[in-house]
Amino acid sequence: MDTKIALIATGGTIAGQGASDTDLTGYTPGVLGLDEILASVPGTKPYGPYAYTQFSNIESSDITVKDWIKLAKVVQRLVNRDDISGVVITHGTDSMEETAYFLNLTVHTDKPVVITGSMRPAGAISADGPINLLQAIQVARTPESVGKGVLVVLNGYIDGARDVSKRNTTNVATFDSPLVGHLGIVQDGKAYYYRASTRRHTNQSIFDVTDCEELPRVVILTCYGGMDDMVPLSVVATNPDGLILAGLGHGTIPQNVRQITQNLSFPIVRASRTGSGMVSAVPQDAVAGYLVSDTLSPQKARILLMLSLTKTKHLKTLQEYFHEY
Repeated sequence: MDTKIALIATGGTIAGQGASDTDLTGYTPGVLGLDEILASVPGTKPYGPYAYTQFSNIESSDITVKDWIKLAKVVQRLVNRDDISGVVITHGTDSMEETAYFLNLTVHTDKPVVITGSMRPAGAISADGPINLLQAIQVARTPESVGKGVLVVLNGYIDGARDVSKRNTTNVATFDSPLVGHLGIVQDGKAYYYRASTRRHTNQSIFDVTDCEELPRVVILTCYGGMDDMVPLSVVATNPDGLILAGLGHGTIPQNVRQITQNLSFPIVRASRTGSGMVSAVPQDAVAGYLVSDTLSPQKARILLMLSLTKTKHLKTLQEYFHEY
């Protein structure tokens, strides 16, 4: 093939090593380099050639907003090259869905950008990293992957960055899109698609971090039964640029929390801690000055609000972004 697949390694379990081949939870992530990971994956040669970037080697729970900005810039530079036809990123699973959504909003390309990882470290019994990486490369080489946005590929499934989430602490079948389902499957070295996202992403996104070094600070407050005033008071006192309220059920906010957080000087978005479903506007939102997250999880609502605040602070426009992205 004339064009290359760009491989970017960030660390995570796929680059991890345990003390034994039965150590599935006490391993050390982010140990192996990209060359070592690829050497453990048979069958990759026909899908080459490759360009290699060792971006980092960290546990994904340690990734920062600045890391996301830097990674988006690296990916953008690569997809801008004529000799690169797609990008595959190895990443820890804990924050994979957030990194994927950030790139989905900030990298402008129709070329496939695929993120993969593993739930079991290299060297473990039935390690899933090698097959996940091979299938991610196969997805990046499949012509039908063009224009699909940033994709997450694990366990033989293809998910869209906007809707995918990690659903299990240790199972290899942890990634799913509970509301809309998988976009497709990987079979016999090829991606097969049955769905596509209808929301704006990649080339249709207005968000750009090319000249950014940091983003507005948005925090998440998770609500629960019996919540006392001290928690929301403490969060509000930090004076963030925006706040995501992870409410109960349909984003329901306890009355005492509502009294503390309504009509503040920064935008507040109601989301849900349930993990699936839509949070739609209710009459009380107009009174409290709340926006709603649509079907975005609290952690993805945070990412969209951070990026949206680089464009506007107008509440009506911010709400439109949550219905568009």
